[in-house]
Formats: sequence, C-alpha cells, structure tokens
Amino acid sequence: MIAGNIGSPERLSYALVGDAVNLTSRIQSLNKDFGTEILVSGVTKSRLQSQYQLSALPAVRVKGRSAEVEVFSLLG
Repeated sequence: MIAGNIGSPERLSYALVGDAVNLTSRIQSLNKDFGTEILVSGVTKSRLQSQYQLSALPAVRVKGRSAEVEVFSLLG
C-alpha cells in the first residue's frame, strides 16, 4: 500500500493505492449482500487476537483475486 499526496501543486489529492486498499474496498461492499455493518478478512481476524466477537461468513471470491477470501462479521 502507498499513501500520499498525488497530483500537481495546483490540484493535490491525498490517496491510498495498492492491493490491500482494493481488497478492503471489495470486502466493505459485501456489507450490502450480507446485511452487515462491519466485515473483516481472515488475515485481519488473525491479527485481532480474539479481542472482538466475530462470526464466520461464507468465503467469497472478489474481483482481482483468484482464491476465495475468508470474511467475518463483527458481532454487536
């Protein structure tokens, strides 16, 4: 992931680009399909060290990935 200002001095914009950003956007858009509010990937879940209650959802195939991605919903 790369974060920074992109553009000319007259039209500067802060942006995030990279695979992690794309995957996050695609996982976030799945909230509509699952009727959820907060989703995390399996990688993120493994880094949370059980600090939150998560419910496993069916693995999904997202654009730009050949393998399915594990998805978990944050329980309220």
